[in-house]
Amino acid sequence: MPFQAQPLIPVDMTTGTLRSTFALDLLTQVAEKLAPDSFALKMSNVFGNDIPPHRYTNLQDKLLAGEVHNPGVLLSRDLGFEADYDNRERVIRVDWAFFARTTANPQHYWWLLTALLHEFGHHIDNVLRRELTDEHAPVATDAPFEEGHLFTLWLTETVSPSRDDMTFATYAEETSTERHYAISWKQACEAIRDYLASTDLRFEPSHAHSDREAFEAGTDTKGSTHQTIEWVLQDFKLSRMEIDAVYFGNWLRDYSQVVDPKITRAADMPGEFPATLSRDAWTRLVDVLAAKKFIDLRMRYPNEMKVTPEKLGVYRPTEHIDNPLVIDPPFPDPKVRDPDFEAWVLPGDPSLGAELATSMKRYIGNAVGYMEQELRLAMKHGRSLDGLRSFGAALHVVEDLFAHSNFVELSLIKAGHVRVLPWTTPVHVKWNLPLVTGTFGATDVVASLAGPLGKILFSTEELQFEISQPGYRSDRDKVMLILLSEHPEQAYFTAFNALLTARDGMVTLAQAVGVDTLRLYRWLLNTPAAILINAYNSAAQGVLTWIGNSVDDAQTLLGSDPNEDPDIEPTHSQLSKDHAEHPLHDLAALLATEAVRRVARSMVDYWEGKPGADPVAVASAFFCHPADSEWQYPIVNAWAASNPAEVARSESKSELDRTQQLAIDELRAIQNTLIKDSQNYLNEVLNTKLPAPSRLQRYLEEGFMKLASETTWWKDLQQIIK
Repeated sequence: MPFQAQPLIPVDMTTGTLRSTFALDLLTQVAEKLAPDSFALKMSNVFGNDIPPHRYTNLQDKLLAGEVHNPGVLLSRDLGFEADYDNRERVIRVDWAFFARTTANPQHYWWLLTALLHEFGHHIDNVLRRELTDEHAPVATDAPFEEGHLFTLWLTETVSPSRDDMTFATYAEETSTERHYAISWKQACEAIRDYLASTDLRFEPSHAHSDREAFEAGTDTKGSTHQTIEWVLQDFKLSRMEIDAVYFGNWLRDYSQVVDPKITRAADMPGEFPATLSRDAWTRLVDVLAAKKFIDLRMRYPNEMKVTPEKLGVYRPTEHIDNPLVIDPPFPDPKVRDPDFEAWVLPGDPSLGAELATSMKRYIGNAVGYMEQELRLAMKHGRSLDGLRSFGAALHVVEDLFAHSNFVELSLIKAGHVRVLPWTTPVHVKWNLPLVTGTFGATDVVASLAGPLGKILFSTEELQFEISQPGYRSDRDKVMLILLSEHPEQAYFTAFNALLTARDGMVTLAQAVGVDTLRLYRWLLNTPAAILINAYNSAAQGVLTWIGNSVDDAQTLLGSDPNEDPDIEPTHSQLSKDHAEHPLHDLAALLATEAVRRVARSMVDYWEGKPGADPVAVASAFFCHPADSEWQYPIVNAWAASNPAEVARSESKSELDRTQQLAIDELRAIQNTLIKDSQNYLNEVLNTKLPAPSRLQRYLEEGFMKLASETTWWKDLQQIIK
């Protein structure tokens, strides 16, 4: 039956047991290899110099004697963090939803491993400061920095186990056999170090329980994002899952922008990959990313959380407060490609002008109308998946007011910082300088799609799983099939499909015969190697082309100056404060957070039936010229007083161009990294040498080859090769 709007239900608590001695085993290995003075020095870098050296060597002795207690691991529901450690009870708690999310797919195992290592670091700090304490050398109750992060990073840089494939945890229920979670230590270390590279190692999340220390998985980007801003919803007792459902609606608005008429072909147009993709292909690509991003919700509501054309929609400037101006449209009517597209808005259109009384561009009113529509849907459907998704879509518009318009700049100007660049020129309106937003290019968001897709295409994380589960389709398989289905040369799609079918047959047969699937998979891939390489390179080149086009477009627009030329409209990139290096990034995030807080308070009040609650009125009130509002000035003035250097940077066109250039350079770096990763992937899959097989293995492989030659999947693959 179709999904009915209903309240979200927390994930049920498991009756299973999670066990891990992995961190203790690794630390014991280090203790065995290092001299006492070296061990003490290394540990002091993690846990602090306030602990005397003899206490570290005492810990080393206890590790070698097997006398260090290994903390128990408890699975808990609605923990509030991914994991925490209780200093008093000396146990690690892991959130059940986090555990389910990270063990659903082997490529996510490293997240669980990170949490366990992190919390064991807190445990060792607890042992050092409480268990091994002595009255002659008092120490602080906690390490000066985030010892969980530092301990985890130190282990990844120090430990070199004799074997790479290691089981780090087991899970068992009374009615089932144990599940063992194994991971490549080398690959896990790379993933953990990449994660920690974007994490402040000094910061420790605050915990409501004074005896507990938490691990909190960060986002993939530095600075504030739509996602981090919406963490304020925790203040209104929304659960983590409900907040994710709200963010899903917001996230969909971001990614709807890839379905842009300039790069989307009509369903009856021939494929032109990578220049254009069908709406269906764009939607399926976004769905692959959504399944990774919202895995908790996806596991619980697989059908309702699937990205569909209706949920994703298409790029409509109205939904993002974008300036809808299109100069030199590539074809007359975007609705011919899809009826959901908005008509082109050409130079001279009345909506591009500013209202005399409001001092705002007229098209902004269209965005307010869309936001109000989504808020009313959220009010109607309540705290259900539908209602929360609509609420997220509405909040997207609220947040974009501060991130993608000149609201922040005009607020600073009114506050007395008159040299701040307004990104517009004076016109005949009430407040002289109008509230404006930027024109949007599809490549602005295509690059953000290409990066994650490139990581999927060029990763070897799921390789072992691909060749152990017949019928399993990794994210790379899914992306390859989507991209190749859009290729004008359909032979690539047919060949890759045949290869996947052959892989399924190979794995099934190899497991029955008892031979090494990895060796035979290499053999299988090298058989149609030319077809595979051409298909793979075609898909990879398309992704790299998207990034290259984004770089070229951004570079072309870098020199324009709407502060001087009234005929130039600012671009999305010029006004966007999304990048953490932008001088006004933090101020925009502060204002957006306060606006979201007020709208959320009103929405929750409405859901709870409190009289007078009107989230539509609360949200709409933010959409005015900064000179017509006062709520933001305590925040603006306090921030400006504390950040004079950032205010000065926002007065310099060259400084702001430098911020844009940093973003362009980051795209180039992503492109270069993906080029290297694509070659490394092919080398890993096709060329890595494996140990010589034993005589028995050779005998079994010969039998396998004979049996394989009689299968349908082998014959079909050979036919395609011919």
